[in-house]
Amino acid sequence: MSGTSPQAIAPGLSRRLAAFVRNSQWNDVPEPVCEHALRALFNGFGTALGGSSDQAILRLAASLAPFSAGSAATVVGHGAKRDAPTAAFLNAASMNVFDFDDTHQGTIIHPTAPVAPVVLALAELRPVSGTELLHAFVLGVEVTCRIGNAIS
Repeated sequence: MSGTSPQAIAPGLSRRLAAFVRNSQWNDVPEPVCEHALRALFNGFGTALGGSSDQAILRLAASLAPFSAGSAATVVGHGAKRDAPTAAFLNAASMNVFDFDDTHQGTIIHPTAPVAPVVLALAELRPVSGTELLHAFVLGVEVTCRIGNAIS
């Protein structure tokens, strides 16, 4: 690898990671990973619900409301729906309020908070089965942790 630039390496790694995601099958996910993913989603939802009434989140939701381009996705703990990016952002922020979300020890990142809100918002735009949603979540967390491992 001596003399190889990081720019030359990155495209190959990106392609391999994309191929891993594209070729992934739900049946290949080990049962303990499935169980952990389900638990992480429930815990993420609970932390979002707990954080949804925090004053910072209430102010953030009020500030973003005029800029939302529709009402397609749920904002946990709030009556109004927002566009998918806004709902995902508010839900991710709510999950981080009390910092009770999961932690990947190798990177000290919290993968559920950035991944689950996006997967849930997208599932409201394009309905998927529970298995498909859980598989997307597992893949999102896997990619998040792999990138975290690569850079830390």
